[in-house]
Amino acid sequence: MDDQRLTRRGVALAALAALLVAFAQSPGAIAADTKLDLTADPVGFLARATHLWSSQATFGQVQNQAYGYFFPHGAFFVLGDVVGLPPWVTQRLWWAVLAFVGFLGIVRLAEALGIGSRGSRIVAAVAFVLSPRVLTTLGSISSETTVMMLAPWVLIPVVIALDHPQLRSSLRQLAFRSACAVALMGAVNAVATLAACAIAVVWWLAHAPVAIGSAHAGPAARWVRFSGWWALGVALACAWWIVPLLILSRVSPPFLDFIESSRVTTEWTSLTEVLRGTSSWTPFVSPERVAGSLLVNQPAAVVATGVVAAAGLAGLAMRRMPGRGRLVTALVVGLLLMCLGFAGQLGSPLAEPIRVFLDGAGAPLRNVHKFDPMIRIPLVLGIAHLLARIPLPGTVSWPQAGRAAAHPERSPALAATIALLVAVIGAGSLVWTGRIAPQGTYDAIPDYWSQTADWLKKNSGPAEHPERTLVVPGAPLADQSWGLTRDEPLQPLADVPWAVRDAIPLVPPGAIRALDSVQRLISSGRGSAGMAATLARQGVGYVVLRADLDPAASRSARPIVAQQALTASPGLVRVAQFGPEVGPRTIKGIVGDDGLAPQLPAIQIFAVRSAGASTGDTIPGGTGPSLVDLDAMPRIVGGPESLARLQDHAARTGEPPLGPTLLDADARRAGVDESGPSGAIVTDTPTDRETDFGRVDDHSSAIRAPGDRRSTQNAVPDYPVPGAGLVRGQWLLDGAPDQVSVTASGSASDATQLGQTSPANSTAAAFDDDPNTSWISRGIDSAVGQWLQVDFTRPRSDLAVTVTPGKALGAPVTSLLVTTEAGSSVAQGLTPGAKTTIVAPSGPTRWIQVRAIGTDNNTAGSQFAIAEMSLTDTRAGADLAIRHRVILPPLVAGRSVAGWDLGTELGGRTACAADADVTRCSAALALSPEEPGVFTRVLSVPEATDVTPRVWLRAAPGTALTQLLTAQGAVRAQGASLVVDPRGTASAAVDGDPGTSWIAPESTTTPGATPPSLRLTLPGPQRVSAMTIARPRGLYPAAPVRVAVDLGTGRQVRTLPASGRITLDPAVTDRVSVTVLSSSDLIDVNSLGFAKQAPVGIAEIAVDGAPPAPSPDRVVTVGCDAGIGMAVAGHVVPMTVTTTARSLLDGDPVPAVPCGADSIALPAGEQQVSVTPGEAFTVDSVTLRRSAAGSPSENRAQRSSERERALTPEEWGADHRSVRVGASDSARVLVVPESQNAGWHARADGKDLAPIVVDGWQQGWIVPAGVAGTITLDYPLDRPYRWSLLIGLLAVAALFGATLIGRRRPTRDGRLPVATPIRAPLVAAGALLVALTLLTGWPGALAALVTAAAGQWIRRRRPRALPLVVAAMFTLAAAGLSLGPWQSPSGYTGFSWWVQLPALAALTLVAAGALPASRSVAAWRRSLRRRSASRIARRAGSSIKP
Repeated sequence: MDDQRLTRRGVALAALAALLVAFAQSPGAIAADTKLDLTADPVGFLARATHLWSSQATFGQVQNQAYGYFFPHGAFFVLGDVVGLPPWVTQRLWWAVLAFVGFLGIVRLAEALGIGSRGSRIVAAVAFVLSPRVLTTLGSISSETTVMMLAPWVLIPVVIALDHPQLRSSLRQLAFRSACAVALMGAVNAVATLAACAIAVVWWLAHAPVAIGSAHAGPAARWVRFSGWWALGVALACAWWIVPLLILSRVSPPFLDFIESSRVTTEWTSLTEVLRGTSSWTPFVSPERVAGSLLVNQPAAVVATGVVAAAGLAGLAMRRMPGRGRLVTALVVGLLLMCLGFAGQLGSPLAEPIRVFLDGAGAPLRNVHKFDPMIRIPLVLGIAHLLARIPLPGTVSWPQAGRAAAHPERSPALAATIALLVAVIGAGSLVWTGRIAPQGTYDAIPDYWSQTADWLKKNSGPAEHPERTLVVPGAPLADQSWGLTRDEPLQPLADVPWAVRDAIPLVPPGAIRALDSVQRLISSGRGSAGMAATLARQGVGYVVLRADLDPAASRSARPIVAQQALTASPGLVRVAQFGPEVGPRTIKGIVGDDGLAPQLPAIQIFAVRSAGASTGDTIPGGTGPSLVDLDAMPRIVGGPESLARLQDHAARTGEPPLGPTLLDADARRAGVDESGPSGAIVTDTPTDRETDFGRVDDHSSAIRAPGDRRSTQNAVPDYPVPGAGLVRGQWLLDGAPDQVSVTASGSASDATQLGQTSPANSTAAAFDDDPNTSWISRGIDSAVGQWLQVDFTRPRSDLAVTVTPGKALGAPVTSLLVTTEAGSSVAQGLTPGAKTTIVAPSGPTRWIQVRAIGTDNNTAGSQFAIAEMSLTDTRAGADLAIRHRVILPPLVAGRSVAGWDLGTELGGRTACAADADVTRCSAALALSPEEPGVFTRVLSVPEATDVTPRVWLRAAPGTALTQLLTAQGAVRAQGASLVVDPRGTASAAVDGDPGTSWIAPESTTTPGATPPSLRLTLPGPQRVSAMTIARPRGLYPAAPVRVAVDLGTGRQVRTLPASGRITLDPAVTDRVSVTVLSSSDLIDVNSLGFAKQAPVGIAEIAVDGAPPAPSPDRVVTVGCDAGIGMAVAGHVVPMTVTTTARSLLDGDPVPAVPCGADSIALPAGEQQVSVTPGEAFTVDSVTLRRSAAGSPSENRAQRSSERERALTPEEWGADHRSVRVGASDSARVLVVPESQNAGWHARADGKDLAPIVVDGWQQGWIVPAGVAGTITLDYPLDRPYRWSLLIGLLAVAALFGATLIGRRRPTRDGRLPVATPIRAPLVAAGALLVALTLLTGWPGALAALVTAAAGQWIRRRRPRALPLVVAAMFTLAAAGLSLGPWQSPSGYTGFSWWVQLPALAALTLVAAGALPASRSVAAWRRSLRRRSASRIARRAGSSIKP
C-alpha cells in the first residue's frame, strides 16, 4: 500500500474545491441553515445567549441550548459580521470549511491506519463528504454536519496513540488533539456531539487491557496514560456546555414530548437505508430539504448511494484491511444503535420496547440518525482499501491513470472502479447542480420587518417591561413568500417581547394551551368580544398580522381569515402598517385559492385596548408585575384555554374583564383554597383529545372516549394540564354507560387527518340521529377497506344493522360487508342518503363491523361516510339505542361551585371571509363545528343549587337559516350554489350587498353540464322590463357574460354590458329565471397546484320595480315554539332568540333567552345538560351561574381594593428583579405575565415566597398578609450558567494552548508497547449472533447463520470472491429499494423482508469474516496460504485481494 501523505498542494486544491462547490450553491442568497440569528444578528444572538432566561422570546422562556452556538458556529459568523462580509458569503465559507475539514479528516485517518493509496483515500474522502447525511444537513442544519466532519479528527489521535509504535507527539498531546476536535464540534446539539465521538470510544475500548499484570504492564500503561489525558482533555473541551446543559435540564419544559416521536425517527431505519446513509427521518416527511428528499425518492439516487455503500462493505470484507475488526465492530455497534427501533419486516424484535424507551427516559437519543458517523467512517475506509491498488490519479501519474482508464475492458477491477466513481459522482449530483441549499433561499429579510421592529420598540411602553407583541397567523415554521427562514423574521430584529404559535414553543404546556386559545380564535375568522382582554392578560399589547407567509408551504391560517378575526374583535385597533401589498402574482384570467388570497399589506399592527375595563381601574400594562388579592382571584376548574371563553362571556354580558385566576389544580398544588370565597367556576376543559404537534391550526381530534385507539405517535396525546381531570366522551347503550364502544379504521376527526382535522366527522356523528352529519373515514387514499365497529361488553344475538351512507370525497360506496363473530353478510346497491338494513348472522357476537368493499365505479374510492347507523335486536323487535355524550370529571361532594361555563371548543369556520368591501367564499374554507346539533354535557353537581342559564348560539348555514333570513315582502332567490353560507348562496344575489356574490356549483363547469341558473320570486306579480345583473367584485368567481332571462314568456338571451343593465321584452310576472350561458375565462389554481375552471357568480340582481332588499339590521326573532330549548335535570326550558340579520350573517354569537323563569333547580349528583339549537343554529356556549350569588367578577367589582394593581419595578433585569409592595391584612399574589419556571425565586423579608401558577401558566408568588417592602425576584441558576460558560470557554482556550505546547520529536511515551486490540473469538462470535438476533429477530438470525456458513465455504474455496458477493448482495438490496423508493406510486419497499434480507446477508458476511480466528483456525489458514503461495503471487496487484 502507498503510504504517501496528501501533499500540501493536494490540501490546497481540496480547500479550493470546497470553496468552489460551496459558492456554487444558490450564490448571493441566504439559506435557512440552523439558526436565522447567525446570518441576521449573530452578535445580538450570542449576547442574549449569555443569559439562561429570555423575557423576549415567546411568553418568556429558557433558551434551549443557545449556549451551544458560542463556539465555533456562532464565533465564525460573528467574525464574518465584524469584518463586514455579506451573510451569505459567511454562510458559504462555513459550508466550505466543513466540507474541507471532513475531506481532510478521512484522508488523514486513512493515512494513520495505513489504509489505501493516495488516490483511493481521496475517493473515500469525497464519498464521505458526499454521503447522504452530509448532503441532507449541510445546507439546512449544518450544526449536525459539523460534528460528522470532525468525527475523523477525534479518532485520528486515538489511532495514533494506541496503534503506532513510534510516536512523534506525546500521549498528552494526542489526547488533547482529540479533545480539541471534540471542542470544535460545539454543542448546538449535545447528543449529536456525543454520537460523533462514539466511534473513537469504540476504538479506545477495543484496546482496553482485559487484565493488568506483568505481561500487560507496557500496553496497559500506554492505554491507561492516554485514557487519563483523554478524559482530562474531553472534560476541558466539554465543560463549557455540559454544565449549562445540566442546569438547563433542571428548568426546561418537557418539549421533547411534543416533537417528533421515536415511531417517526425509527420508521425508516432499516439496514438498507441506514447503510446507504438515509437514516434521517426529515427527508421522508419534509420535501423542503431538497437534497435529502431526492435521495429517498429517486430510484437513481437510491442505486447510486447503494453502490457506494456496497463498495465500502466489500472493502471491509477484505481480510487484510488494517483495523478491520475494530471498524466492523464500530459498524455493528452503530447499526445496533440505529436499527433496534425498526419495526418493518425482518426488523428488531425489541422495536416496541426500544421505541417506548426513546419516548421516555431515552428521549434525547430518539434521533438515532445522529450515530451515522459510526457507519459512514468504516464504509468509506473500506472504499479506500478496496481501491488501494487501482491506478488512480494521486497513486500513479495522470498519464498512467489516463492510459489505464482508456481500456477498462482489460481490467474488470478498473471497470468496477469506474462504475463506483460514477456512483459517487451521481450520489453527489446535487452538489454539482447547486441544490444543497433548501428551498426558499432569499437575499435579505425585507425592510418592512425591520420597520415593524423599530415601530414596536418605540411604542411598546417602558423599556424594562414593554408590552408583548403577538405575531399572527401562527405557523409551524416561518416560510414566507420571499423565502424560508424557519425562525421568525422578528426574532433577530425585535428588542421587545414577542410571541408566536409555532411548531415547538419552548414554554410549559399550560402556556401553549393559552396561546392555542387565541390561535383558535384567529384561525376561525370569528371576532371575539373577549379577545382583547385575553391578550391583555397574556401581556400582549400589539398584534402583528403578517400577509407574507407562503400560502402553499406555511400550513398557516389564511391572512384574510386572521384579519377578519381581528377587525371583528372589539378592543383591537389597527394602528400601523408596513411594506407593500403582498399576495399571489396577479395574472389576467387566473386566480388562486378560490380568491382567498387577495393583496394585503405585508404587515398590519393592531393595538390591544382593554375596552371592557371600568372607569378607574388600573389595568396592568405590558409584561410588568402586578399584585392581586388572593381571595379575589376566581378559581377555575379546567385548563388555561378556558380563560378565553370566560373573558368572552364577561364581555358579552357587560362584566369587567376577568383578572388573574387560579386553576383548581394549581391552587391545590400551592396549598390554597381551591374554591375561593365565591366558589369555583367549572368548565368543560381540558378535553381528552389527540393533537398533531407538528401543526398549529385544526390539529386536534374530536373528544375521545376512554379506550379509544391512538392515531398519533408521541408519548403524550396532547399538551397536559397537571392535576386536572379530563373531560371525556362516553358511549351509552339504551341509556346505560360502559356497555358499548364504537371504533373505526380511522376518522376524519383524527389528529392525523391529512390537511386538517374535521371534528364533526367522528364516530359519534353516525349515532346522533342527524342525517346532516356523518362519520367519515380518515385519509383520502381509499374508501374500500374502511370500517366502523360496535363492541359490546356482553354477547348479542340476532342483530340487524341499518346504515345510511353519507356523502364524501370520491366515488360513493355501494357495497358493504357486515361481519360479526358468527359470520358475514353482504349488502349491495347502496346509495348516499338512503337507508339500507342488513341482517347479520344470528349467532352470538361481541362486536359487529360494517366495512366498505365496493364503489359505484369499481375503484378504491377516496372516503367512506356513514350518516346514520343503528342496530336492532330482531328477536325482541327493539332498537339498541347507541348514543355519545360528553362527561365532566366528578367533583367532591359539598364543594362550593359558582357555576358552570361550557362550550364547543372546536367551533368550526364559516365558508366566507369579509375583506374590506368584498366577502370571499369558498367551500375549502368551511369547517363544521365539533357538535353541530344537540349539545350535551354531563355535570357533577356537588350540592343542590339553583342556577341561571345563559345560552349563546351561532347561525348554522343551511336551508333553515336561509328561510329565517328571508324577509316578508322581499325578493327571494333560489338555486344551487358552491357553499351553504348565505353570503355565497342564491340569497346573496338579492341581499342588497354588492360585496357578496352567489357562486354556482363547481359541477356547472364540467363540459356538457346544465348551465347554472337562479330563480327569483317577486313579492307579487308586476311588470318586468329591465334588470341589472352586477358582476362579482374581486377576481373570483367568474363574471357572467351572456345570460338567458325567462319571465314566463320564453328565454331572452342578452349579453351583459359593463353596467350590467339589460332591457327585456316586458311581461307581468312574479317569477324570473336567470341562466348564465357563458362566463369570463377564469382559471382557479388551488394550493396544491391543480387548476380548474372557476364557477360563475353574480353579485346582485335588481329587477326594476321590485322592492329593495331589506336592511341587514332588521330584527329577527325566533319564538319559544321554534324548538330551541334546554333540558336540565329533567326540566325542559324553551328558549327564544332575538337578534339582527347582520349578526346571523356574520356568525356572531346570539343569546337564547329562557321562556319563563330564569332560575332552574339543579339537584346534587350527576346531571345532564342538553341544548337543542334548532336547525338554524349551533350551540356556541352555555353558562349556568349560581342564582344565590353574583358571579366572581361581579363580587370582584364590589370592592376596589380587590382589583389587580400594577406595580412599578425598582429593578427589572434578565436574572434579577425587585418591586416594592405596601402592607395588607390579607394574602396577595405577585403576578408576572411570563411562563412559570422553576428557576425563578421570590424573597421578601429574607424569606422565600411560595410560588403559585396564575392563569394556568404565568409566574406568581403568594405574598402573606402583613408583608411589605421590597420583594426580589432572582434566577439563581443564571449566575452559575454564565460563570460555567466563561470558565468553560477559558478551559477550551487552555486546552488548545496545552495542545500546542510540547516537543515534536520522539518521546518516552513512544517506548511504551502498543496496546494490542482485544481478541476473544468465541465471545466475539456470540456477540455477533446476539447482535444480528436483536437486529432482525430469530428469522434473521437463522438466515445469518446460513449466510455465515456459506461465507466460510466461499472463503475456503474462492476467497477473493467474498468481497464481490458482499457487494452484489447489498447492491441487490439497493436495487430492491429502488423499485419502490419513498413516495413511489407502487408503494415503499423499504419495509419488505426481501429488501432487508440481502442487506443482512452482506452485513453477516462482513462481520463474520472480521471475527478474530482461534489459534487452530489461524494455523490452518497459514498452512492454506503456504499451499496457495503461487496463486497468491499471480494475484498480485488485484484490487480485491482478500
